[in-house]
Amino acid sequence: MIGIKRIIITMSATWLFLIPIITVHAEISSPSDAQILHLLNRISFGPAPGDITEVRTIGINAYIQKQLHPNILPPSYELEERLNSLPTLHSSMKDLAQEYGLPKDEKSLPDEERKALRKRQNIVVDELAEAKILRAVMSQAQLQEVMTDFWFNHFNVFAEKGPDKLMIGAYERDAIRPYALGKFSDLLKATAHHPAMLFYLDNWMNTDPMSAVARGKKTGINENYAREIMELHTLGIKGGYSQEDVTTLAQILTGWGLSEGSDISQRTSFYFDPRRHDFGNKNWLSYKIQGGGEQEIDHVLTILAQHPSTAYHISYELAQYFVSDDPPQSLVNKLTRTYVTSDGNIADVLGELFRAPEFWAPQAVQQKFKPPFRFVVSALRATRSVPQGDTHLLQGAIAQMGEPLYRCLTPNGYANTNDQWLNSDALLKRIDFDKKITGFLDPMSANTIREAMGGNWSDRTLKVVEESDPKLRPVLLLSSPEFVYY
Repeated sequence: MIGIKRIIITMSATWLFLIPIITVHAEISSPSDAQILHLLNRISFGPAPGDITEVRTIGINAYIQKQLHPNILPPSYELEERLNSLPTLHSSMKDLAQEYGLPKDEKSLPDEERKALRKRQNIVVDELAEAKILRAVMSQAQLQEVMTDFWFNHFNVFAEKGPDKLMIGAYERDAIRPYALGKFSDLLKATAHHPAMLFYLDNWMNTDPMSAVARGKKTGINENYAREIMELHTLGIKGGYSQEDVTTLAQILTGWGLSEGSDISQRTSFYFDPRRHDFGNKNWLSYKIQGGGEQEIDHVLTILAQHPSTAYHISYELAQYFVSDDPPQSLVNKLTRTYVTSDGNIADVLGELFRAPEFWAPQAVQQKFKPPFRFVVSALRATRSVPQGDTHLLQGAIAQMGEPLYRCLTPNGYANTNDQWLNSDALLKRIDFDKKITGFLDPMSANTIREAMGGNWSDRTLKVVEESDPKLRPVLLLSSPEFVYY
């Protein structure tokens, strides 16, 4: 197998010479397989056999519209059946806390009992990760899944921080998924109200230090959430705010947190505590914020969602994700204008992006190296490999490649640029994964992979594949530059 690995690494190093050139206008009447593959690689987690034919039949623009409005797509009953078999996926945070939560005095428990309880909590995250894989592989609403993944990463929460392990599924279900193609302001406010975010970035402790109830962990200002909501979630690091603005926003956000109680189930819901809030008037950015409690915070979230810096920051991130690591300034400006004129309508911004000549330009085609989750899911889709039983092995493979699901420690989430993922170790781990997945497949599955990708293979790749042992052909195809780049 050493020789095969060398061949694949060499192929990957020369991928620039193997990419089909695409020139496209906003309206495409007779798309080529290369154009359709480019769209499928970006708007979905990768083509499955038959997808290229479907897009060719209905047309690129009709396909884009269906993906932008997933409510018109028929449900997948097989997928729903699989999701319904995961009980924690549909449970409330209160029920999960009662079933899997640790008591407030957990330190008094014997070590073995405490470890057993913590191990049981992993069931919640494991079932959430299983649902994520199943949806990404099986759902027809591929853009919905892509954007749910994108926004979760944008508003990242680390599952291993305390009770977030029990709240993270509800966070994705209630604060991310419903708004993934809607208004950014709704998405921002949903994440800002969610206990998972407020615990992860410590705003539940944020208290006016002059408050009569300031005590214990809630004795003063905590700036963590105020900083990240501006730097990462909205304005961006170059968004025109100062450290003074961070401190002032933290003052505005005092009292915005979690309910209290001796029962753990009482500590998993949002609660605004006016006793811990700073009701004074504030000067923040270029605005005079009238002290007003909960409505004061809602007003600030609206300002952030509508701010020109937010429009630019979100547009840049979408262009970087869907087009290239260093997106064209012309495209970012175009998306920014659409964000502003549509009041932050995400579907409108994406529609503009998918119509843009910059999206279809040769410089954008197969320029991005698949992160681990996308790579694994795209391999499953290309081979028609719907996971059977639980997905622990798949979760483990994704984690081994460096992207453990729901376990990104830092609030900036996983990088979506090539420098994070493209290295020789990553290539070898992907080859090992390809060997495992294709070991369960008939050698004829190479034909299935070729069908999924259409005729988008270089002569060199096909020559290497045809001259190899039939059992190795699926591995070579899934490890080829045409597949690992998208």
